[in-house]
Amino acid sequence: MTTYKQSAVTAKEGINFIRSSVESAGSLFIKIDQENDLGIDALLEFIRGEQPLNKQIAVQIKSGRSYYNPDATECVFPVGAHRQYWENHPLPVFGFVYVPVLKIAYWVNLKGYLKENRAATVVRFPATEANRLDPSSFTRIFIPAVVGTIPTLELDEAFRLARSNKPDERYLGLLVLFRRFPNVLSVWEELITTFVERSADEIPPVLLYWLAHIPGHGDICYYGETVSESTRANVKPIFRRLGYKEVVKLLSFIDSESGIGRGTIGQSVEALVSSLPQAAELLRKIILTDSLDLSIREYSALILAMNEGPQALDDIAPLASAGSWHANEIIRHVREYGGINPYA
Repeated sequence: MTTYKQSAVTAKEGINFIRSSVESAGSLFIKIDQENDLGIDALLEFIRGEQPLNKQIAVQIKSGRSYYNPDATECVFPVGAHRQYWENHPLPVFGFVYVPVLKIAYWVNLKGYLKENRAATVVRFPATEANRLDPSSFTRIFIPAVVGTIPTLELDEAFRLARSNKPDERYLGLLVLFRRFPNVLSVWEELITTFVERSADEIPPVLLYWLAHIPGHGDICYYGETVSESTRANVKPIFRRLGYKEVVKLLSFIDSESGIGRGTIGQSVEALVSSLPQAAELLRKIILTDSLDLSIREYSALILAMNEGPQALDDIAPLASAGSWHANEIIRHVREYGGINPYA
């Protein structure tokens, strides 16, 4: 007897959900016929305000409970024989997992995931508000994520996500707070609180770059609304919360290969540390703390020398005597040139 399997019903339900989310937002869902399906179910053409964004992506859609683990709130997307096809596709390739019981889909950048996980046979990704797909989030979050613009969230929604224990949600919330509300004082209180109270592995390094917009440095770039001088004046006193423990944490973010140089996270760290009224005292204390990682003490020595020149040499000398090659180089450079500037 001829049957119509439930799996086919579920697959069609997923495709229809994605189609509805896309088309209700005014964009185009271009389905690929099953006989021409090589690992791509549809193409999406983004439209905003009736104007094409000249951006198209390819998508693969999976539907059903087997692709979603409710205990781990995680989606599982099989790669199968599609890896090479997805990796070599001329368009960005995204995967959608539709969860029938929730009436929600979640998305992942398949091509990006496979590039970073060369041995993966399945794509595992968290199901969060940051990658949820429905008619509302398609326009507010998904399109901006793909085309590189800032997601559209209300202020209270961004605060809520910024306080999430899920990394993707936390990053989304912090990003929107900084980019969309840079002159709201409570936003800066939230950014600084995040740095102070979160462990280093819970903090996206770009947060330090955002915080560095208050003291500023030569490689600060703006997208949209700039931070006003009055905002800077009001936020600087909040930075007084940063003491010894926080400066050590800041220095721990400096990449060992890039160090402190133009366009590096170290540049933002240096700008933040140097802006503190008690910077010299804290840096000297860090230099003398044998229990700290040597690189952190050496970065402290460099920042102190950048700010004080020859006056810093007596404080850096014990570190050099203890065998630090970098400390010896800092001393040699300052003696020869009267100072040191890694941005020159």
